[in-house]
Amino acid sequence: MKNLFLGVALFVFMVAVCEAHLCLFNPQQRGTMNGINAAGSNDCILLDGPCGGRKAMKPTVGIMAGVPYTVVFQKNLDHFNTADPGMFVVSVGENSASPTFKQVGMVMDSGTPSLHVYTMNVTFPKVMSDGAVVQVKYVTNNKQAPAVFYQCADIMMF
Repeated sequence: MKNLFLGVALFVFMVAVCEAHLCLFNPQQRGTMNGINAAGSNDCILLDGPCGGRKAMKPTVGIMAGVPYTVVFQKNLDHFNTADPGMFVVSVGENSASPTFKQVGMVMDSGTPSLHVYTMNVTFPKVMSDGAVVQVKYVTNNKQAPAVFYQCADIMMF
């Protein structure tokens, strides 16, 4: 019985540690969308800026500069800090080795539960080239969690 308890406790701990934190639905994030709504999705726990260590992909969508566009993303695990709330930031930049991002939208973390889906209407400016990168960051402001989670999507700008 003791071994069963330890096994269950270890499984619960591993699920909690591996929990996904930020997923980008629209435009579609780099990588796959496998298991995106399940706890522990490897496609959603990206900690290295600017794009979680994921390399550029073929653009999945074309977006017209100057026209409102709806970005859809998910807070897969809540890291709300009541003393210093974090935020979700949407930015766009050129698809280059070292992109410079321009912020186009931001929403404060308000303690919404894990798996909450956000929609944000933004207007993208024209970038210098046709290829662009949409970046979404979850800035936690929580010392008990990683400082920032990243997701990027490759788009064509018109």
